[in-house]
Amino acid sequence: MAVLALDIGTTKICALVMDEESGAVFETVSAKNAFLPAAHPWERSQDPEKIFSVVNELVSGLTGKYRAFRCIGISGQMHGILYVDSSGRAISPLYTWQDAGAALPMENGESYSQYLAKFSPGPVAPGYGLATCFYHHSVKQIPPDAVKICTIGDYVAMRLCNAPLPVLHATNAGGLGFFDLRRGGFDEKKMELAGLDPSLLPRTVSGGEVTGECAYGPVCVSVGDNQAGFLGSVRDSQRSVSVNIGTGSQISLVSSGFENAGVLEARPFFEGYYLFVGASLCGGRSYAILEKFFRQVLEMAGFPGDRPLYDVMDSQAGETDITVNTLFAGTRSDPSVRGSILNISEDNFTPARLISGFLNGAVQELYNYYEPVKKKEGKTRELVVGAGNGIRKSRPLRRIISEKFGMPLAIPVYQEEAAYGAALFALTCTGYFKTVFEAQGIVKYVSDLEN
Repeated sequence: MAVLALDIGTTKICALVMDEESGAVFETVSAKNAFLPAAHPWERSQDPEKIFSVVNELVSGLTGKYRAFRCIGISGQMHGILYVDSSGRAISPLYTWQDAGAALPMENGESYSQYLAKFSPGPVAPGYGLATCFYHHSVKQIPPDAVKICTIGDYVAMRLCNAPLPVLHATNAGGLGFFDLRRGGFDEKKMELAGLDPSLLPRTVSGGEVTGECAYGPVCVSVGDNQAGFLGSVRDSQRSVSVNIGTGSQISLVSSGFENAGVLEARPFFEGYYLFVGASLCGGRSYAILEKFFRQVLEMAGFPGDRPLYDVMDSQAGETDITVNTLFAGTRSDPSVRGSILNISEDNFTPARLISGFLNGAVQELYNYYEPVKKKEGKTRELVVGAGNGIRKSRPLRRIISEKFGMPLAIPVYQEEAAYGAALFALTCTGYFKTVFEAQGIVKYVSDLEN
């Protein structure tokens, strides 16, 4: 029987149909997601009703072929929030993870998120749901009829089965702020001390749960896109490291405890485990910055600069002694940090060495997250699993990752990793698999097909 999975991303909404036995993907459809016009430069919001309408269109098109599904899994952007009323309808935009209201200064000069960091037991950066909520509270922007906050994945799940209230999974809850990993829930006392209203939080669950039934099948609680993406791309959680390079870049690995996280952020995972995550704000975009620079040089010389140069750049990548720090967009903890290009001489300042320097810099930034964890764990993982368009499209990038981490690199067969992971989680919720780790056993790598 088939499984339907949805991934509500910032730029794209995806629906995937998977075979429960083999894990084969029958079909994938998607549609673009769009931002609402912004009244202020810090606003990055979307229309939840439009998103739900797009979901309905995608699902309706698939149900004409597959009729009913064993279950429906959902993942979505895990930091953003919207407000719902007592009937379970959105009464605000979706304030995405890119919304920077909480980065604005308060009267004393510190930002709203900096103020909250004094109280929160975990990260609460700008764009985290409760940082955004506190900003709205401070400027009296919370809708008066608001009963709960929720993520967009929670909202879609609630609307599909016409439930009156959202349900929040721990993998999403951990991305809102004030989530205490030791207790496995929100620290409501510290929320109150900071000036936040805990009653706005939905019921939070840590295990698999069916939110309700809809015409297409049972709808499972939505999970965070980061955790779902790891689940849907890694076959063996205990012995693998996941590296995802697209517009941004991210490294993720699973651990049974959160004490060894080091500079990585520890997030709730499944089955009582934790996902260690290190995220670069620039990542793969650093390569896009260099590509744009080369096109501008062509235009300056009178040649057309409208043709993408990535394939040409990849063909030139090789050895380099130029060191590129790719923190061009800063870090979550310090947005003011900037990148650098070092060790330039009159002999090595060539396009080819600069290209290689940028690729090495993007990988080095991720390895810097991993190295302290490797030392603390006292063990070496055996495989790097690579995902994201940057890795899939760039052969030299794949080579650099494998060399830097000192492990073979594997690439998942199916590209919509978060949707695939949501499907695996849904199969666990409905009892087809006993654990998510058992479900991961059906993940396939490109190398499996080549052997």
